[in-house]
Amino acid sequence: MSVSFNLSSLNGTVHFDESYMNYEFNWKQFPTAFATLPWIYMIPSFLVICEIFNVYINSNWKKAEPGKNQHVFLIISLSQFTCFALFFSDFWMTRLPSTGIFTSYCATIPPNHWLKCILFAALYFNYLAMSFPFLLPVIRLIIVTFPKRHVIINTILIRYGVPLILLFPICFTFYLIPALGVCKQRASPYPFGAIWIYYINSAFGLRNSFFHLYNLIFWMTLSIIANFLLFYQVGQARSRLIRAQTSGTSKRAHTSITITTLAMITFYVTNGSFLLMYIFYYGTNSYFSYAEIIRPFGNDLQTCVVTWVFYLTHPAFQKKKSMDSDLIFSTSSFRRRVDIII
Repeated sequence: MSVSFNLSSLNGTVHFDESYMNYEFNWKQFPTAFATLPWIYMIPSFLVICEIFNVYINSNWKKAEPGKNQHVFLIISLSQFTCFALFFSDFWMTRLPSTGIFTSYCATIPPNHWLKCILFAALYFNYLAMSFPFLLPVIRLIIVTFPKRHVIINTILIRYGVPLILLFPICFTFYLIPALGVCKQRASPYPFGAIWIYYINSAFGLRNSFFHLYNLIFWMTLSIIANFLLFYQVGQARSRLIRAQTSGTSKRAHTSITITTLAMITFYVTNGSFLLMYIFYYGTNSYFSYAEIIRPFGNDLQTCVVTWVFYLTHPAFQKKKSMDSDLIFSTSSFRRRVDIII
């Protein structure tokens, strides 16, 4: 793959810098431990994500079960697989290069599109990880609002919404098309030789930081609004309740999905906080610059916390199944039976 670049654009990178070309990897530094530690909790979390997806694949969705909904399980599975993909791509973009294991090699090669592909993958999955959580409260809101037609409506939503979300990150990464991937020295407190993958020669000189920040605010706002409307609709439905025999399974599932949704929202807050500290303090002497060390661990929260909260609290993963009746609602013109929780 042929590339062209201006040598002046290599300032601040490790490429063709003799001090980096002669660098010797030393595993006895904190970046090595920080690159190894996440696998201790990520591998079990990934296995749990596979178990969640297994329930979605193997369940008989034609047979209604209290506390289970096909579209809810699909979106949670997609969201968590995306979060793991974000972890994996970010591992190759920041955590592994920070150990210094590739520093001398990277210093001997020119900027190229292959390095950019690693960066693009991390940004792409980051935008997906922001988008998918929004669908969860929307699906639940449709179930509560349209109890007779929610399967049809949510099927259409998934059919068109998921492909649109998969294409959505292109709108905020198009400037990487002409760009080249480079290796740069990480700022203090990282030691000499700790590098990460960045880019140069982007279209129109655009940068990702503010696109990322605006998307965080946008998706967090939409998710909060969707959850507010959902809780409002649930309250309205309960006010119309004539006779309720709320199943223990439905109650536990409702609590599980609610906690899971709220845990997803915390990802926006933590991600946004670290991003702001990066924008204002990266490379400075401020104590906030140290936040860059723990930023990847903050991003891991959505993968691990959301996955384990859902797995440990949802009745679909508990061996003991109880057979209870669902909630019964009535309006002025008809009475209908509906599971309100998902």
